[in-house]
Amino acid sequence: MGARPDKRADLTAAKKGLARGRKAPRGPMVTKPKNLREQVYDLMRERIAQGQLTFDERLVDLDIAADLNISRMPVREALMQLVHEGMLESTSRGFVLRRISRQEMEDIFEIRRLLEPAAAASAAARMTPAVLQKLEAAINDCARASDAGDTTAFILSNAAFRGAWLAQVPNVSLARAIARYIDHVQAVRLKTLSRKSVRQDVLQRLRAIYKAFRSGKGPDAAALFIKHVDAAVEAFQAEGED
Repeated sequence: MGARPDKRADLTAAKKGLARGRKAPRGPMVTKPKNLREQVYDLMRERIAQGQLTFDERLVDLDIAADLNISRMPVREALMQLVHEGMLESTSRGFVLRRISRQEMEDIFEIRRLLEPAAAASAAARMTPAVLQKLEAAINDCARASDAGDTTAFILSNAAFRGAWLAQVPNVSLARAIARYIDHVQAVRLKTLSRKSVRQDVLQRLRAIYKAFRSGKGPDAAALFIKHVDAAVEAFQAEGED
């Protein structure tokens, strides 16, 4: 089923409304237009990535369909895809964020450690002045957000940095897998990045990664991403000890 013929939804406008005026990072570009299910899926992924969904919030397909002025089916299909990917759980009263165990979280970090260095190395060879400018702007936004103590803004700027370099990864499936696993640890990111010391540590690593990208040094970028993931693991473990 598609959109209502009399009032087709403008999902781009809906995204802006649901994102509360904040811009989400773009993922790798695709060549064919996305159908409604894919657009709703992207919208829900953005909300998860931006930390807009809490564990107490319930997503009801009928309500979302009404808000977007589309039929229920593509919304339900998108939510079920997120269930299949382990981001949501289906309950009798709607869909909720899935609580990830400590072991699952450690497994995700291990997967990221395997995937991100190779992806970063391939992206380093495809950097352009325009992309480097986006990366530098994202770092500057991260610095301002950190100084202001704005964790949400820092996360969004960090995501903009990630989205810019991931878009340069020639293997689109690899880039998508990385983005999906990163979204799984959003709840941890919200906690760890509330610490100024962690934010400053992330900033220092982003600047080093940017330097490697600017120089086109794939091996350097790969090595830095190993350290980047290892530092995220340490921050996660420290959070659990508090």
